[in-house]
Amino acid sequence: MSLFHAFSLPNKGFRILNDEKGTTLVEELVTVAIIGIGIVILVAMITTGVIGVRQVADKVLAESLARSQLEIIKDAAYQADPVSVPYPAVAPIPNYSVAVGIEYWNATTSTFVSAVRNDGLQKITVTVSSAGTPLVQNADYKVDR
Repeated sequence: MSLFHAFSLPNKGFRILNDEKGTTLVEELVTVAIIGIGIVILVAMITTGVIGVRQVADKVLAESLARSQLEIIKDAAYQADPVSVPYPAVAPIPNYSVAVGIEYWNATTSTFVSAVRNDGLQKITVTVSSAGTPLVQNADYKVDR
């Protein structure tokens, strides 16, 4: 027996390989459709993740900006009338706006009111917005000492 005959495929197996015809067009289209759907789902998941990360980053920056504004106001001297002599403000950041709201303690009614009073306590509310949408609102108190 020659070396070629020892390692060759039997005739039956060789015929099976010769008789294979390949895949049909429908099978190929189904395969391409499944791969396409998988890619679309993958891109949608990545897009959703990117949007979520951006929103969290915006929220973190807004929170930091609001805390910084409150700290600057707490470090400043008490202003009896912050409408005429406003508290200092943080440096502006593009695409973000910081609004400071002040309510005044009314000692006779034990409530905060929006009219300027000097009973020694103010509620400072800082709202940080981006593109007109409020992102964060923090509040703290300023006491005349």
